[in-house]
Amino acid sequence: MSGLDVILWLQEYANPALTAFFRAVTNLGSVEFYMLAIPLIYWLVDKHFGFRFAVFFVFSAYVNSGLKYIARTERPPRELRLAVQEGYAFPSGHAQGSTVFWGLLALRLRKRWAYWGAALLISLVSLSRLYLGVHWPIDIAGGLAAGLILLLIYSRLINIDLTKIELPTWLLGSVLVAALLYILHPAGDGPMTVGFLLGAFLGYRLELSYVGFKEEAAAHHQVLKAAVGLVVLFLLRTALKPVLSWLPGGLATTTRYTLLGLWATLGAPYIFAKLGWHKKDPTLTAAQ
Repeated sequence: MSGLDVILWLQEYANPALTAFFRAVTNLGSVEFYMLAIPLIYWLVDKHFGFRFAVFFVFSAYVNSGLKYIARTERPPRELRLAVQEGYAFPSGHAQGSTVFWGLLALRLRKRWAYWGAALLISLVSLSRLYLGVHWPIDIAGGLAAGLILLLIYSRLINIDLTKIELPTWLLGSVLVAALLYILHPAGDGPMTVGFLLGAFLGYRLELSYVGFKEEAAAHHQVLKAAVGLVVLFLLRTALKPVLSWLPGGLATTTRYTLLGLWATLGAPYIFAKLGWHKKDPTLTAAQ
């Protein structure tokens, strides 16, 4: 059975309800979903895991974009597409992204239900891309394989203590690595992912050195952190685009997402700390 046959077979069962369901499922692999979910892990749960999570996930997106521009595979014909999707097809960014995202969460939780849940969500997102006619089966297989390889690499690097690197070395190294990544892949999602990686690396280490933000907080403070942090994040994403449009090529995108990365890892935590949106140490309170 050819790739075209698989898509046509799936679309034999197409109806408005099923199409709406798979469009909703496929949104779990969108940039907007990840921009909502990953900062919340950093702000509300564990900033150290959140940083590693964000960096590894965004690096996966960088790799995916690079592979797309190497393969340059065209998507299925437009008349088969039940969703709007442009760009190259192989490997599937949704399949790879969902594998890395849900796989990383499952590895963190180390619970049987988490592994089964991750497998289910990865399968549904991958299937949605075929049903919606925006990917060939080989694209899905390539995305899943790339995601699994990256998860294997992550599992080998998870225990490395990055904070042992001196601050000047960290900052200089971050800029140099970002410059190299930009040179290697200045097209597609390269500028966006490089920018966010740079902002995250700079912001995380500066926050550790000068802010000392604490993730734990009362429930109403957690809600405020999520609301303020995300609203500003998405406002910046929109407002910075015209402001930086004078910059040449992908440099505008890189700068824009560097600032978004800095907000997520440094700006928002600084404001949360200044507003006291964290749990107070009872021993310190008693001493006062």
